[in-house]
Amino acid sequence: MSNSVVSGSEPQMIEQKPVLIEFLASHPALSQPIATQLAQSFHCRTMEKGIRMVSQGQLWDTAFFISSGIMRFYYATADGKEFNKGFYKEGDLVWPKAPAARTQPSLFTIECLTPCLFWQMSFADFQAQLVSEGLWERFALPYLEQFADEKFLREYEFLVHDAEKKYLSLCEQLGPMIERIPDYHLASYLGITNVALSRVKRKLKDA
Repeated sequence: MSNSVVSGSEPQMIEQKPVLIEFLASHPALSQPIATQLAQSFHCRTMEKGIRMVSQGQLWDTAFFISSGIMRFYYATADGKEFNKGFYKEGDLVWPKAPAARTQPSLFTIECLTPCLFWQMSFADFQAQLVSEGLWERFALPYLEQFADEKFLREYEFLVHDAEKKYLSLCEQLGPMIERIPDYHLASYLGITNVALSRVKRKLKDA
């Protein structure tokens, strides 16, 4: 990944790789030795709020595991208008799931909403290691199924649910982390105005 996409420095004296190993080993397809071996190729990085992991129009060529922090991914129009597509949070392993996303310029930007600490490696190397062990399909399938389920659910909620139900669903997905995301980003994701979101939150608080 080029320096124009990633800005940050290797954190000093931070030892959190056991968390990454534990996460990888929790996948049914990965044994403890395979998870440990795979984790050795990840490098720990930190990024400040507002730094972009992936920029729209550039190639997304990494896989990363978020140890702490929240990221958003969003579309931007030619005139600079932004539309939030979703959020990545602590404990998420993020990689380009759609084949086209690995070979074509990214349609969206991934940006740190808070200071973030994460583990990163080349996606090509990540995939190649699992392919060499005969594990890629078994590893990737649950993620692809979850990706499809989330896409269908978001489409259903966007078309059918009112603002309150959309917000409650997002609260369930993000848990306490939703309090760390500015309301205008939440409103953009939900497809409502800041005013409408304020009304929803006020109604739920008074209920």
